[in-house]
Amino acid sequence: MNGVLNINTDASVVFANKLEKMHRSALPVAIRGALNKAAFDVKQNTMPRTAKSSFIQRSPNFFKANSKVEMAKGFLVNDMKATVGFTSQGLKGSSNYAVKELEQQEKGGRLTNKSFRPTNIARGGSYTKLVRPANRLSAMKNIVVANRAKGVNKGQRFIKSAVHAGKGGLVLSEYNGKTILWRINSLNKTKTGKMKLTPLYTYKKGRDVKVSKTKFMQTASLQSNKMMDSFFVKEAKRQIDKLRNA
Repeated sequence: MNGVLNINTDASVVFANKLEKMHRSALPVAIRGALNKAAFDVKQNTMPRTAKSSFIQRSPNFFKANSKVEMAKGFLVNDMKATVGFTSQGLKGSSNYAVKELEQQEKGGRLTNKSFRPTNIARGGSYTKLVRPANRLSAMKNIVVANRAKGVNKGQRFIKSAVHAGKGGLVLSEYNGKTILWRINSLNKTKTGKMKLTPLYTYKKGRDVKVSKTKFMQTASLQSNKMMDSFFVKEAKRQIDKLRNA
């Protein structure tokens, strides 16, 4: 979001004229303050609201926590800008694409590197929840691929792979036409003759996911931009009071 301020309302013109007469830096400081207020309004208010209506909120504080304001600086009015963007510095794990993919979410496009997709079970039973730490891809080590094992059929190859992986191990195997990443909970068969398994991810090599554009940042920016004149008036009054009491 780039803040834009056009001093074209009657109130803005009046205050702009007063500031120019009081001190040469008064008007630039007021404009700078208005741009920064608008940028922080996007970060703290309008963007979290538009994000809430556009995304499933698996982590309610995600958008506020991972957004950043680059404030307007200096005294050259034509060069001033306040920008709101996202940063992944606070996120753990090199495979976390949550911030990197926001541009595609905003404009529409395809999300790459989606070979593994978590099941609801991996999320703790619901699509609206985050993947549990123990089930994240970054925690997936030493995956045994069942189709590489020796055996006369898929079932035999899976059993051999499960035994090799051991309790708590991971096996990637075909199941009912899909490829599933399983966690081996127990090698002992239950009364139904099956081992205890947890399906963590579905897998399809090179899978991309098409996403529709949300325009959540554009919408938030326009909402905050409508308040720019009022931000300027408040900053102008603050400068006037400061100079009068100096």
